[in-house]
Amino acid sequence: MLFGPGVLRTTAASVVVDRVVAVVNDEIITLSDLQREDQKKSAAARDEHLVLEDLIDRKLQLAAAKRSGMDVTDPELAEALADIMKRNSMDRKHFDAELAKDGLTYDQYRSELREQITLSRVFNKYVRSGLSLDEAELRAYYDHNRKLYAQPEEIRVRQIFIKLPDNATPEQAAAARKRAGTAYERARKGEDFVGLVRELSESGNAAAGGDLGFMRRDHALPEIEQATRSLKPGEIAGPLKSAAGYHIIRLEEVRTPVTPFDRVKDEIQATLYQQKLENTYRTWLQTLRSDSHIENRL
Repeated sequence: MLFGPGVLRTTAASVVVDRVVAVVNDEIITLSDLQREDQKKSAAARDEHLVLEDLIDRKLQLAAAKRSGMDVTDPELAEALADIMKRNSMDRKHFDAELAKDGLTYDQYRSELREQITLSRVFNKYVRSGLSLDEAELRAYYDHNRKLYAQPEEIRVRQIFIKLPDNATPEQAAAARKRAGTAYERARKGEDFVGLVRELSESGNAAAGGDLGFMRRDHALPEIEQATRSLKPGEIAGPLKSAAGYHIIRLEEVRTPVTPFDRVKDEIQATLYQQKLENTYRTWLQTLRSDSHIENRL
């Protein structure tokens, strides 16, 4: 049902003698109460003991609302029902028909809606109100959970590039391979790599030292990506043959970027607020329970 509280489904069960399964202060919860509530749950979620604990918590919250004068008046309830029918484009006759499909009468739905509104009010007063998060809390969470905001690993590489001509003859291919081998040997023996780039490289960025800048590891040429996996920063590999030519590379740096705080601030705030809300709710329920007389007879 699109517009209401939990669905109360009827079953053709045999008549069972009712009994008290819990006492909450001066109120009781009967077996029939429990069975009706149990029918609202999906088969996978049914556990009579957990359902009963939920009922006890609800009784405690409704009692807290009553003590605080949060009862929903008949005019307020009538206004809420009228709004639900309006939002769903229903008149009373259509509304009753939809309720009947879910095994509910108008009075049953009205009672459940009153309870829902009351629970919402008491929750807002004792749990939601006053909750706040400051910048320091958000920053602390970000700093302690940087791995959550890590981006794909990036590498920074310099290269000496020896071009392989299009449709190269065997002689041209051999000459390119020889130049690449010579460049690699000179680099391996310790000559200044940037100097070698400027002297030997045939790439457009040779004058700038052959720096390819940071790139995601998986966006690099497959030959370069594979070679860098076994390199440490400062180490050299080559000649690496690609379709374009030969590459002699030096791994400059490896980093794992982290998404900036400002881009994840709202996400962190939502996460921490929900955590704080749940913790406050559990603490409040525990207080209600400790201040109450509860007998679980199930």
